[in-house]
Amino acid sequence: MAIIGDIRKRSGLLVGAIALSIFLFLLGDAVNNQFSVLGKGRSNDAGTVNGQTIPYPEYSNQVNDNVKNMEAQYKMTIGDQQRNAVSQQTWDDMVNKIVMNDACANTGLAVSDDEMVALTTTDAAHPIIRQPFGGERFNPAYVKQFLQNIDIDEKGQEPGYKKKAWNQLVKEVKKSQLQSKYSLLVAHGVGNVPNWMAEDLYFAANKSADFKYVALPYSDVNDNDIKYTDNDLKEYLNKNAAKFTSPEEVRNIRYVAYDIAASSIDSLATLKSLTDKLDEFKKGDKKADDSLFVKLYSETPFDDMYKTKEQLLGSAIADSAFNPSVPLRTVIGPYVEGGAFKFARISARKMMSDSVKVKEVVFTFANVKTEAEQKSRLVLIDSLYKAIDSLHTDFGAVAAAFSDDPASKGNGGVVGWVKLADPQMDEYYKSIVFHNGEIGKTYKYLDANNNLIKFVQIAEEKPSKMGVKIAYFSHSIIPSQETENNIYSTVNQFASANSTEEKFKAFMKDHPQDIKTAANITKGSYDVMGLGSARALVKWVFDAKRGDVSPIKTLDKKHIIAYLEAVSGKGTPDLESVKERVKMMYLQDKKYDILAKKIADAKATTVDDLAAKLNKISLEADRVTFMNANLPTGNEPAVAATGVYLAQGKMSGAVKGISGVYVVQKINGVDPPKPVDLTQQTMMLKQNSYMKARAAADALKKLAKIDDNRLYFEGGN
Repeated sequence: MAIIGDIRKRSGLLVGAIALSIFLFLLGDAVNNQFSVLGKGRSNDAGTVNGQTIPYPEYSNQVNDNVKNMEAQYKMTIGDQQRNAVSQQTWDDMVNKIVMNDACANTGLAVSDDEMVALTTTDAAHPIIRQPFGGERFNPAYVKQFLQNIDIDEKGQEPGYKKKAWNQLVKEVKKSQLQSKYSLLVAHGVGNVPNWMAEDLYFAANKSADFKYVALPYSDVNDNDIKYTDNDLKEYLNKNAAKFTSPEEVRNIRYVAYDIAASSIDSLATLKSLTDKLDEFKKGDKKADDSLFVKLYSETPFDDMYKTKEQLLGSAIADSAFNPSVPLRTVIGPYVEGGAFKFARISARKMMSDSVKVKEVVFTFANVKTEAEQKSRLVLIDSLYKAIDSLHTDFGAVAAAFSDDPASKGNGGVVGWVKLADPQMDEYYKSIVFHNGEIGKTYKYLDANNNLIKFVQIAEEKPSKMGVKIAYFSHSIIPSQETENNIYSTVNQFASANSTEEKFKAFMKDHPQDIKTAANITKGSYDVMGLGSARALVKWVFDAKRGDVSPIKTLDKKHIIAYLEAVSGKGTPDLESVKERVKMMYLQDKKYDILAKKIADAKATTVDDLAAKLNKISLEADRVTFMNANLPTGNEPAVAATGVYLAQGKMSGAVKGISGVYVVQKINGVDPPKPVDLTQQTMMLKQNSYMKARAAADALKKLAKIDDNRLYFEGGN
């Protein structure tokens, strides 16, 4: 608070104060990280990264802050799945921060205070700063004004919200700048392309061949003709461990799901609750009547924006709503949509414009340094608004005299044509300009993101398509308590009858149509395939032993009984956990051996001879290169490489392909001339190097020792 107050009193020291603010913030962040190390007990740790703990309260608070920021940005309450995504992104960011800080410390990379000032408060501001402070119309003055008023909370915001949001932006800028520096450092290390590499790339793309080949598909050998034991599969797994190694523990389940769904009796009761008030819904004469009724009785809020037919595409009422022969105020329904019974009333219709010519008077607060100055400016703005709105003072004259937008003030405040599809435009501005505004009327608009107040006036519009406002009277179709009890009773009977591995597997064998599979569940999983948000189930999965059957797990609108079928530990898994994958690859290798022997036993001297002896067709592939491995039978890199680099006229041995075993005979080869200019190849290799450099953070993360304990806090009991 003292720093920000000092900024307001001494605007001349603004940049220096900002630098000090950033330094103290970053210092505090570092000190907090040091103190977090003291709490080493798992009971308070979300996890560890390279030995450094991430306390769960710190992680949880950051998740909550990120959720609040997201909800404020999009002006909506996010659901479970979005929150899960935010939680995972928060964890990834915290892990990446530690990993990158360690890497940067080892290389001496840092972001200085002067850099942070430049990246946050000057024309060279980082995109993370530019976006919330004007985007393409960014002005450093917006940032400075925000910082001058950072300790003045806006109405409706929690205390300290501005400081918290600013600190988060500073964190993101510093993290991004460090990552950019590290990536650049890596790029310099791997971006030096030797001439021989460029030449190899040139020949790989241009050395080509025409060849004949015979394909023996793996399907020619029946799986049942290959005999094997579990010991054979274990030996194969041990010899090919790298193909099955996992960077983290993965578990698979089979499960039975019971939907918690409404009965037909529940549906009829829901419909009756609507029809009992339907006459009252039909009585309203004005849009305001619809809005009030919906607010009091409907689960679907009234949307004061017009919708085009494209926006209602797929809705049961789209055709009726836009049919001119259906009168305004008509009630349509009942119908079922989104799990609810609905009646829809055509509340309003009008022709809409895709673009509108707008005038603005813009007021900034960039030079406002005290609360008194702020109040004085607000009084001036109110008086000017009344002068235009009530006294009909010329809009252009007010713009010329008072607007802080140099681009439009000399043009009568005309901004130009704005488009409905502009992603930078917020919903309130759209509501004024495209939906509810009238030509020539003046509206006051608060641009909260950029700390601006605007007078907005529609100068001209070009109506081109019909829009409608719909009032929805809706109630969700939900199961009654009696229905829920009946469903739970059925689930409980199943759980009791199939509570062991033996019984559950017997049920799976007898009722395969009722069994679902969810694979690749990790400790960090929030969603489970086919079930959505299921953190509590994930916790059971990692508390259980392979072969365990779960108690009843209740998720969103489902009861689940799960069987833990496979556990693949970090590193090489046991056979049971990856048996199907091992078996598939083992069988393919054995089929290759059988088909390769069949080829050798044929003792053919040409591909045509081999095709005749094996009752196959010889095929031709033209102008195949090492980098273009598409054959008439599919993409086969090993076969293409064999054909390109064979000697003229020579026939290959058996080549193991993706879909079968091949034999190739080269007909003709084209060697390109020695390259004169390798600029293109060098650029391609450099771009590839830069891509690898950008992936440096991911590579460091894979090398880091990361323990993720969040599941112990987030999965319930």
